[in-house]
Amino acid sequence: MNDIVYFELNNWFRGRDYPNDEPFVSWMSNDLQLKFNNEDWIIENKLCVVKTFIDMSCNFCITTTKEWVEDNCPKLLTEYKKFLRYPDKYGDVYGKFGTLFLEYCVENIGLEDREEDDI
Repeated sequence: MNDIVYFELNNWFRGRDYPNDEPFVSWMSNDLQLKFNNEDWIIENKLCVVKTFIDMSCNFCITTTKEWVEDNCPKLLTEYKKFLRYPDKYGDVYGKFGTLFLEYCVENIGLEDREEDDI
């Protein structure tokens, strides 16, 4: 299971809710072109993404492989660990707003929209 990485990004404040560094700035700073809201890009990158709206922001709980993180955003594993999420004692992974992350499997690749009431 060490080859799966869970991380959470929110497009509200650069530096607080997502790293103030590339590629995160390109992915998250333009509200109209959020990479984790683009299902074609998500599928192409084999990501499992849950999107929720928190107040006026978009929150993304992303499940992927360690290899993808190492290839695309390696600083997540060193400088930006605060965005990583880890399984609880039952093996479930929750975001800071209570969103349950998707398990990494072929069936879950893509974008799932959830209402706040569903998280």
